[in-house]
Amino acid sequence: MYIDMRLRPPLPSWVGKANYAKGIFYPVRIGFDRPPSAEARSMDLLLSEMDAAAVEFGVIMGRQSIEPLGAIPNDEIAGCVRDYPGRFLGWAGIDLSQPTEVCLSEIRRCIGTLGFKGVSIEPSISLDHSFTSAGDKRLYPIYEECVRLDVPINITLSAVLQSTVKRRYELSHPVQIYEVAQDFPKLDFHVAHAAWPYVMEMIGVCFVCPNVWLSPDQYMIKMVPAAQEYVKAANNYFPDRTLFGTSYPSKPLAAMVNAYKEWEWLPGIAEKVLSSNARRLMRM
Repeated sequence: MYIDMRLRPPLPSWVGKANYAKGIFYPVRIGFDRPPSAEARSMDLLLSEMDAAAVEFGVIMGRQSIEPLGAIPNDEIAGCVRDYPGRFLGWAGIDLSQPTEVCLSEIRRCIGTLGFKGVSIEPSISLDHSFTSAGDKRLYPIYEECVRLDVPINITLSAVLQSTVKRRYELSHPVQIYEVAQDFPKLDFHVAHAAWPYVMEMIGVCFVCPNVWLSPDQYMIKMVPAAQEYVKAANNYFPDRTLFGTSYPSKPLAAMVNAYKEWEWLPGIAEKVLSSNARRLMRM
């Protein structure tokens, strides 16, 4: 059974966002059929698709960002986790436009009370446009709190993300992860979308920072340029820090599982990527 590190179920706040919209140019969907459950906005269909793809858990990565990606309330994520026990895991989306103490209080609530498995921030597409980098020192109290609570933090980086919200392309460059990973060696940094298309730069950061985890999700398919470098890195250098994700509803679950399995993995690596690495990251 597999763990999908980026699954956006049809929650009320999500179905009106860019991930579910049909009219928005979303190049990552090219070559894949739209999931029937996404078309129907159906949780029951999604659960059936998860079963068919052998996806045990879907990680709902919290988001507090600018439109059209928007904000997903953490309580809405918690409700989904509660209503479908044993199928979803929540990560707290933190609104960086709020005062630091409000952010820290929300982290404590989500981890301590709601049972979330991690924290997610997106500085490059924050509601507060003054944030442009994960290395912004105003974020350091958040990193310190994650270390104290022993939970990982997600930072989402990709040029497609920047394009969707019409912010500067270069804000998705992964060099911003290097400094904070060095400053917080006890904190695990999960980089969703793996900073595509800065593939070699992202791999370079992982190469020198053993606390950075690669999560290429929808970009680790054969039709995506440079995707093979993520696989090469997993086979040779990061077998314990590369993770699987579908980016549903952008990609269908079973097709993405098959796409990952099509790569030439060294013995034992596919199981780590598809399941056990995520379990270790989330202390499961």
